[in-house]
Amino acid sequence: MFTHEQIWSGLDNLAKSKGYSASGLAKQAGLDPTSFNKSKRFSPDGKPRWPSTESLSKVLSVTDTSLHDFQSLIIQSTQLPSDLSASDLKHISKTTAEILVETESILFNAREPFTLKSGRKSPVYVDCRRLISFAKEREILMDFAAQLLTSRIGLHNIDTLAGGETAGIPYSAFIADRLNKPMVYVRKEPKGYGRMAQIEGVLPEKNEKGKSTNTVLIEDLQTDGGSKKIFIDALRKAGATVEHAFVVFHYGIFESSLKNMKDMGVSLHALCTWWDVLEVTKEKQSFDPETLESVEKFLHDPLNWEMT
Repeated sequence: MFTHEQIWSGLDNLAKSKGYSASGLAKQAGLDPTSFNKSKRFSPDGKPRWPSTESLSKVLSVTDTSLHDFQSLIIQSTQLPSDLSASDLKHISKTTAEILVETESILFNAREPFTLKSGRKSPVYVDCRRLISFAKEREILMDFAAQLLTSRIGLHNIDTLAGGETAGIPYSAFIADRLNKPMVYVRKEPKGYGRMAQIEGVLPEKNEKGKSTNTVLIEDLQTDGGSKKIFIDALRKAGATVEHAFVVFHYGIFESSLKNMKDMGVSLHALCTWWDVLEVTKEKQSFDPETLESVEKFLHDPLNWEMT
């Protein structure tokens, strides 16, 4: 059973999702414009007032919202804070870093460095694809993702989530389920048969407000951001508005990363960076001092690390 606060929060979320204020939603439903004002939610003696079943019925009807959808809006109001404090963000980044280390999705090895796709040597390696196999940890991180996107962007500003092939696809599905939003996924290039589609799923040309669909690109990680352009260009070519991207992990050590995103007109949102991981591993003494020192040198100057 939902509480008084949750029901009213659900109505507020419904209003925002349709582009109305609480009073605007009431007026649209043919009710007194003050029906949903915060001053009307409690009696003069402080007792809670609930919206009537008739007013709820009218609101759901005029907004073409099912009871299931309204229930989802209530749940979102319970689980997803509208704003995250600095301490909330710190908790998210630290917990994410701990999970990445504990699941061995992040590895340190200064003595036998990893060879990256670029051919460059690195004492660190991250593999966010591993996370999908850890149900408990995955649930925590995807709850964080939903909270971050709700806080930074706002549910009413998100129409569709788009996963980038391939690592972004499961994460976009997990997050879309939590936010009760549609999802699509974007190929790196059109498939060579059938509809020759590059975007799989249904990406409407317009949202409920008659504007282009606000789409958030979802990926597993970001180094310098260059690879995101393929997906962003494909979505924009299809008519979507893409102003935000989300990754579980952002390297946070390449100046070109945020510059590339800025040049594309996209804000990047991430759960943690290498700096968060370094802080956690130092605190927990997860690796020997020599390794931590070498990793820190790499993070400060990744391009010249091999020469040191």
